[in-house]
Amino acid sequence: MSDLSRRGFGLAGAVLALGIAAAAPAAAHSGLHASEPADGAVLRAPPPAVALAFMEPVRVTSLRLLDEAGRERPLRREGERTAATREVRAAVQGALPPGAYRVEWRGASADGHVGGGAVGFRIVEPAPR
Repeated sequence: MSDLSRRGFGLAGAVLALGIAAAAPAAAHSGLHASEPADGAVLRAPPPAVALAFMEPVRVTSLRLLDEAGRERPLRREGERTAATREVRAAVQGALPPGAYRVEWRGASADGHVGGGAVGFRIVEPAPR
């Protein structure tokens, strides 16, 4: 095997090792698995509730629904707030007019990592009949 081939294999191995090492911390923290409504959904009617499903248990410390002007819309959380869980649900309180909305969350995973995120959806006027 030539020196050039050995260097190529060595470089490829180093790149692979770095990629695996970089991915390991990210995989150790819980991420959002799914949401209801789904991120980017376009709805013809307001959802009765919002739900977030995580890859592992998370203690959600903040859950907010914001309209396109950044005003918070009322939610009523379902279930215990202090326990770590894989799913968080909250009933939407009051009417949601057509427009863009964002569900924001913050929480801590079992390993203590604090994080958060947001998913968005849009409500459009129903099509005329």
